[in-house]
Amino acid sequence: MSHIHAICLVKNEGDVISQTLQFASKFCHKIYVFDTGSTDDSWEQIKKSASQVVVPFRHEAVPFYDGLRAQVFNAVRDRFEPGDWLYILDADEFLAADPRQAIRIAEQEDVQQINTIQYNFHFTELDWQKYQKGLDSRDTSIRGRRRYYRFTNFEQRLFRIDADLTWSETVDADNPHGAMIPRGQQKLKKCSYKLPNCHYQYRDPEQIQLRLETRRAARESNIHNFIHYQSLDSDMNWQRYIFPSQQLNYYNNDGVFEIQFAERFSIFRETLGKRDFFRFDFLAQAQGRNNPI
Repeated sequence: MSHIHAICLVKNEGDVISQTLQFASKFCHKIYVFDTGSTDDSWEQIKKSASQVVVPFRHEAVPFYDGLRAQVFNAVRDRFEPGDWLYILDADEFLAADPRQAIRIAEQEDVQQINTIQYNFHFTELDWQKYQKGLDSRDTSIRGRRRYYRFTNFEQRLFRIDADLTWSETVDADNPHGAMIPRGQQKLKKCSYKLPNCHYQYRDPEQIQLRLETRRAARESNIHNFIHYQSLDSDMNWQRYIFPSQQLNYYNNDGVFEIQFAERFSIFRETLGKRDFFRFDFLAQAQGRNNPI
């Protein structure tokens, strides 16, 4: 079986990073972690998590740009074997199905890229009520604490390693914040199967406030960073990110996800004119039962 090598950028994720690394260690051969200047205890948690799998790669306060992942990739490129897979691991994400299953499908299809179906988990008014009563503890796994989610988008997460796969560190007019993903000489073919991925970006009031401050600092260093957070340039109120639970789905940590009609329409619109527009099995995959890790 080919190996999975992960690259993880971290900044101010101390409340969750050890959970993320422990979870991803179940299926990764190596995880290279680059802390880009955390002001919380992220780096201490990373060092505590160090193992044969988890490699604390670097701790350096540098302005964020997507090319930082490329720096890690190019520094450890010689440790990959042809046929291995590169995994872009975000510090607050947990795959909801075993990626080795997806890799088997991708290798059977002879493709080079596996995308994820992103499910964003939110801090709801119910969570806020529990928090105010002192019933929300960081000692509990984030996957138990945050259960309300909605479909967000598709993202690129795994790439098959071969001699043609490169990742530029250059910032230019075409890539004002660096290249987000590696490229091949030919356009990478995508696997028909998409991995469900749980994104816990809003976890509790202190973390949300720190996240907003971190994102705004990144935008101040480069306005092309985190475009979807540009409202932070004028408004830093964390309570804007309390989301109504009635507008979300509830997750039982069983690999089964729901997609509401409005979300289905979003997928329809996103894939209009593309190959997946004629493949409605991805909707079934999004709702069907996966083998949770």
